[in-house]
Amino acid sequence: MFAARAIINRGPRASTSRLAFRSFAQVVQTPSGSPSSSLTQRRPQKLSRILRDKVPVREDHGLWGFFRRKENGDELEGEAKYEVVEDPQNRHKQTGRSWKASELRLKSFKDLHTLWYILLRERNLLATQKEEARRMGISDTAVQVSSNRVHHTRKSMARIKAVLNERRLAYEGAVKIVETERDEKVDREVLDSMNKAREHKIRHMKKRQEYLARRLELKLARKAAREAAKRNAAVEEAATKEAATKEASPEGHSQPQRVAGLLINS
Repeated sequence: MFAARAIINRGPRASTSRLAFRSFAQVVQTPSGSPSSSLTQRRPQKLSRILRDKVPVREDHGLWGFFRRKENGDELEGEAKYEVVEDPQNRHKQTGRSWKASELRLKSFKDLHTLWYILLRERNLLATQKEEARRMGISDTAVQVSSNRVHHTRKSMARIKAVLNERRLAYEGAVKIVETERDEKVDREVLDSMNKAREHKIRHMKKRQEYLARRLELKLARKAAREAAKRNAAVEEAATKEAATKEASPEGHSQPQRVAGLLINS
């Protein structure tokens, strides 16, 4: 009481004037009987405050997709259609195992794409339930999100990524094989074309050599024919001269005949 009076006598402020109307019991909080009783008092107050501060949301709002729909949701209305926190009765009923990699390898790209977003929605749904339970101050483990379900969801998503990575590596390997085979095919085609060009050049050179050889033979034959014609002409000329000389001088008949014989033998 003395402390309250001292505060009142400090000055005529509006804030201190309000203290004059407060008792000592209002200024100092009385201790409660036990900690459990204080917790039980705070929890209803917190829940009532949360329920009182709720914002009305449309039933067709897209964020309802982050909450699990109840089995009898069609018979209910509003927020009662969805499970805000985990239901202990359905906790073990809906919990399964994660997808195996051998099972995911049999799926198509479309199925893996769809399954990825289903698991992503489940992961976001569990995260929403966990955050909602934390916001409402729920400490009961039966109502909180199961860590096994979160682990199974993350494990399935990780295996989907692993399977897609396997397909990506297989695709890149197949592309490399196709490119290698294509390069080998191109190399073979280039080598074949080079060999054909070389063979064509060799055939052309052979034909050229044969042509030059025939031309040389023809040239030599013509030269030999010309020389033979010249010799024949010389022989005929010598014979003509011998005949003319013989007619002119019958006595020197033996000497021109020997000269003609020598020319013919040569």
